[in-house]
Amino acid sequence: MSQIQKKLSRKQFLQLTASAPSLSALSTPLRAQFDSESDRPANVLIIMTDQHRRNYMGAAGNPIVPTPNIDRIASRGVRFTNAICPYPVCAASRASLLTGLYPHTTGVINNTDLLNCRTPTVADHFAKRGYHTGLIGKMHFNDAHTHGFQYFLGFNDWFMYLGPNVQSYADEIANHPLGDVFFKTVNDDGSGLPELPSVWGGKLPWAGHVKRIGLASELPPEDTFDGFVARESCRFLERYSKDQFFLVASFLRPHPPLHPPKEWAANYPVEAMDLRPVGEIAQYPKWIQRNIARYQGLGPERLKQHRAGYLGNLSFVDTCVGELYQTLVRLGLEKDTIVVYTADHGEMDGDHGLYQKFCLFEPSVGVPLIVSQPGTIPENKVSDALVEYFGIYPTLTELTGASVPTEIESRSFARLVLNPNAHGEEAIFSEYNLRSNTDCYMIRNRRYKYIYNRDDVAEFYDLEADAEENHNRVADPGLAQVQKQMHDQLITWYDPASNPYRPMK
Repeated sequence: MSQIQKKLSRKQFLQLTASAPSLSALSTPLRAQFDSESDRPANVLIIMTDQHRRNYMGAAGNPIVPTPNIDRIASRGVRFTNAICPYPVCAASRASLLTGLYPHTTGVINNTDLLNCRTPTVADHFAKRGYHTGLIGKMHFNDAHTHGFQYFLGFNDWFMYLGPNVQSYADEIANHPLGDVFFKTVNDDGSGLPELPSVWGGKLPWAGHVKRIGLASELPPEDTFDGFVARESCRFLERYSKDQFFLVASFLRPHPPLHPPKEWAANYPVEAMDLRPVGEIAQYPKWIQRNIARYQGLGPERLKQHRAGYLGNLSFVDTCVGELYQTLVRLGLEKDTIVVYTADHGEMDGDHGLYQKFCLFEPSVGVPLIVSQPGTIPENKVSDALVEYFGIYPTLTELTGASVPTEIESRSFARLVLNPNAHGEEAIFSEYNLRSNTDCYMIRNRRYKYIYNRDDVAEFYDLEADAEENHNRVADPGLAQVQKQMHDQLITWYDPASNPYRPMK
């Protein structure tokens, strides 16, 4: 590392490594399209799903699950193929999306952490500008603060709607195919039950009262959480169609519970599922090897159940997304609204013998990302630029004609939205497991990925030659120099030695 690099502050480093200027620094003609009120997008709609593997959509050329409604949004905008999340865990990634800050800054690094209620969010930003801000669905706050959203409906509101039928959802939580612990506790903090753990005083009323169920949900489609989010989001659009709004419609699926409604479950029978080969695992760090062994120890039947439920969930949530998007079109709001489709993290789905997320392989940290506004944003375009998805905050800020707050760490990719052929970031970052002694940190450029695993073997992948990350090249002498350069760049971004969350040995 050069002496110049050592003297840079972290803020300066982020500014230096940004490969493109912000809109505020661009030429007058490009900036001019936002100079009058009539030309500024009136509304913002962020459509989120949870745990959507970014290449599992028709628009990405993968027909494993038909996704006609998400594909429709992609056809009306720009789809990014190299977007990553900053931390492959629900609450951590979502806190970063809202604040524009990395997880090691927010301190939200697992699913039970609380975001400081005084931390400004993208909802605060748009509310101050006169937007009516709404959040319908999952955002994983873990407390009663709404963090800048004026209109909020979440799991607790859905539970009130379900009434006694909440028991059916508790049964779904309990029957998670990858862990019997849920049958004993009915406590899956990633799935919204309970949304506010402190209310229950540590003991849930469903524990000891659940039953074994099959793959299909016993709830009708309209009574599922995703059906609720779609319906209430459509109602929000109809009610506030004349206002300037900023709405986040945040679905739960394809995240567990892995129980799609019957019609969708029938399309993905367990017996029809194939499992991927595990491959050579000795090249990975010990904590990865332990996770692989744990998943594989469950046996093929349970792994097939996970896959069948996941694919059925994805198909169903696409239907819910379609209901919402069709309402936007029906109300004549399509050209007046920036629509973003994304997810908080991906899904391994058996790659390397792993399932869910919780690692820094591409299927886990990669997320789908689409930005659309017909008539303003190019349509049916694909960008392979490197982007960090929590840059959505400054991107929407710039695309709606405002200045990006100086206190955030994420970088806008608005220039790439308007010019999909432009070059993206030189390097992007992610991290995981900070509250442990096996914390890990990732830097990725156009070709290579380097992962620092504390007290264990590092990982180094040539994504150009090995897109599936099957060969850890950390010991390849021919790549030693580029590996050291990326290591030094990673340390400049965030030095693992400064991690305050790791327990003392």
